[in-house]
Amino acid sequence: MTAPLFSIAILVLNQMDMTRQCIQTIRAHSSQHVPILIIDNGSDPAYQEELRGLGDYYLRNETNIGVIPAMNQAWQLLDTPYIMYLHNDLFILEPHFDAKINRILAAIPYVGVAGFGGGHSVDCRGARTSFTSNMINAELYGTRMQQEFVPSVVLDGMCLIVRKELILEIGGIALQYPVHHYYDLDICLESIYRGYKIITINIAINHVGSQTSSQADYTLWLAQYGHTEHTLHGHNQQIFYQKWGHKQSVIVDSYFNYFDVNGQIPMKV
Repeated sequence: MTAPLFSIAILVLNQMDMTRQCIQTIRAHSSQHVPILIIDNGSDPAYQEELRGLGDYYLRNETNIGVIPAMNQAWQLLDTPYIMYLHNDLFILEPHFDAKINRILAAIPYVGVAGFGGGHSVDCRGARTSFTSNMINAELYGTRMQQEFVPSVVLDGMCLIVRKELILEIGGIALQYPVHHYYDLDICLESIYRGYKIITINIAINHVGSQTSSQADYTLWLAQYGHTEHTLHGHNQQIFYQKWGHKQSVIVDSYFNYFDVNGQIPMKV
C-alpha cells in the first residue's frame, strides 16, 4: 500500500465532543492510517492531554491566534504533498475516502486545491455563484454531486486539500486577510492564476457548520481585533475585491478550461 498523498490538519478550540466524532469518522472510514495534526488553538488546558492523544502530531497555541495564522503553522509542520485542512465539525461518512482522494490526486496533473464542496464559478466581488457537494443536506446549498469529481473554481473552507508546492510558491495561505473569512476563495484563485486546477471530490459528509461563531466568547475575542463578525466579513470581502475584482468573474468548463473577463487563463500542462 502506497503512502497517502495527504495528511490532515484540524484546528480545535474546545468543542471536544465534536472533535472526537470528527476524528473517529476519519479513523473509521480510512483504508490506511492518515497522519493527523491537531492544532490546539487556545483550548481549555484541561483538554490538552486528550487532544495530544487524538492525533499523530500536536501543536498548542496558548491563545486563539485565528484560523488563517494556525493554517499557516500547519503546512510548516507537515511534509506530505498535500495538506487537508479539515473543520472539526465535518464528519466523513464514506468508507475508503482516503483511497478515492489519493487516486484522483494521482490521476489529475497539477491539482492545486481539492475539497468536498465547490462551485464552477465565482463573482470576484466575493460571492460564490454555484455550489455542489455530497453533504447529507446538499440540496439546501446547491446541487448534489453525481460525478466522482468535477472541475471547480472555488471551494468551501470546510475542507481544503492544498498542494504544499503551491503554498510554498505563494509564501503562505491568505496572508493579507486577518483571522478568517475569504481564505478559501483566495487560495483557490491563487491556485488558478498560477496554473493549478481546482476540483471538488464526491465524498459523503455531514458538515454541521457555524460552530466557531456560536461559541460564547467569540464576540469578545473578535473585539480584540477591532471587529464584529459582520465587520470582519466585510473587511475581508473588501480585501478580496481589491485583489481579484478586476477579474470580474472566473468560470471553468468540464475540461479544466478556466476563463475570466480577459479570456482563457493559462494552465500548467
